Amino acid sequence: MYYWMLSGFFVAAVFAASVGHASEVAKDRMLVADGQRTFVLGLYENPSDDSVMRQIADAGFNLIQTTATKEALDRAKSYGLHAWVNTGARMDFSADRETREKDLADLVAMCAGHPALLAWEVPDEALWNCWYGATQWRREQEPVQQKASIDALTDAALAGRLRGMRDEVQRLFTRGEIAASEQKADEIWRALGVEPPNPTLNLSNAQQRAEVMCKGMVAGYKRLKKLDANHPVWMNHAPRNSCAQLAAFNHAADVVGCDIYPVPAYWTGHSDLMERSCAATGAYTDRMQDAAPGKPVWMVLQGFAWPEIEKNPTPKSIEEKRAPTFDESRFMAYDAIVHGARGILYWGTAYTKRDGALWGDLLKLVRELADLQPVLSAPDARMRIGVELTPTWGSLDHTVRVLPKTAGRDVWLIVVNESDAPLQYTLTGLRRLEGKKYCDPRDKREATVKNGQLRLSISAQGVQVLRPAI
Repeated sequence: MYYWMLSGFFVAAVFAASVGHASEVAKDRMLVADGQRTFVLGLYENPSDDSVMRQIADAGFNLIQTTATKEALDRAKSYGLHAWVNTGARMDFSADRETREKDLADLVAMCAGHPALLAWEVPDEALWNCWYGATQWRREQEPVQQKASIDALTDAALAGRLRGMRDEVQRLFTRGEIAASEQKADEIWRALGVEPPNPTLNLSNAQQRAEVMCKGMVAGYKRLKKLDANHPVWMNHAPRNSCAQLAAFNHAADVVGCDIYPVPAYWTGHSDLMERSCAATGAYTDRMQDAAPGKPVWMVLQGFAWPEIEKNPTPKSIEEKRAPTFDESRFMAYDAIVHGARGILYWGTAYTKRDGALWGDLLKLVRELADLQPVLSAPDARMRIGVELTPTWGSLDHTVRVLPKTAGRDVWLIVVNESDAPLQYTLTGLRRLEGKKYCDPRDKREATVKNGQLRLSISAQGVQVLRPAI
């Protein structure tokens, strides 16, 4: 067991799941599990290998995904882990309501009383999936299928006319005339002698489908909370859609989040924000909070390399789409934290080699975060801290972020540099910490607060966990 010295007394730093059934959200958005404030360290995995489960527990993860069975929940509890269970379509009352309402009640009856259960999860990326299928069909699969059919024609005149119609489909789309573009594509199918294969899978009516699902999920959420008021409902979004769209769906959850997998930076296209570096993690954390004011945000971070989830990765893809380094994973985790995340979960580790560098790096990183549990789960310090940057060669469009945490009687400062260049910074507004010496043993930095200010330098996309020196 690891300990941190906080204000003259020891506080255990390892979260242990105790027997109990209730979890709730505190006013400052921190999860309270079995009466204990908890920063969530989760994993989208429930490996069958006992040695891997032991690694997960020893690293300090406190939450895993399991199936809705007593055996799976029992196994999680045996390793001192909490679990979340996905409700699947049972949560969506927009179709087949009577059956789904019964299935949801059965699920709650099966799992809600189990001491390992921490939270429910609604269908993953539900909002984005209202758009994604249509995007895949209309923008990727349909053009390929139509081109192949046109190329196979023996009637050269017809083939030429249909190729011109395909050009018109693209022209209309680029002009933003989405419905007209889809209608033209349907005309091509009919000219080929077939009915459109997916007549309802359109981008032009995706928002209507989303609105129908949203109403169904809000109804399902209300029913679930009546059946089980003791466990929060968590919703993960894709890094897409507008804040208004996200906000509507967030009425069906107590905890929200987003998956974002930006490594290699500026290469994957997973983020559609202008921010494509690892700092997209913090940008999406802000976005999730904007779309769900007052609700906790749990961010889902990258636990894989992109070629590992591709069907047939090319040698070029394997070479260029590398896994995150330890420093990148560490930066992304702390970037989410300083932007207000109350939990971090990793997706994709089921595809990652257990003897590979990434898996070892994640275990090491989560161990570091778990050891900081008393700090990460502590209340944010009520301080207005300013950040001033020393002029340098860059534009300084990325800055240094700081999160003060009140752990015991001490204030810790978590600092992240979102710039891809090293910076010198000054924290202001620290009068109450006058004369305090701060240090980060890992980064080998230290400084003393003088005149309400603390000055330090920090590496490019670096992290400093500044603790009061003893």
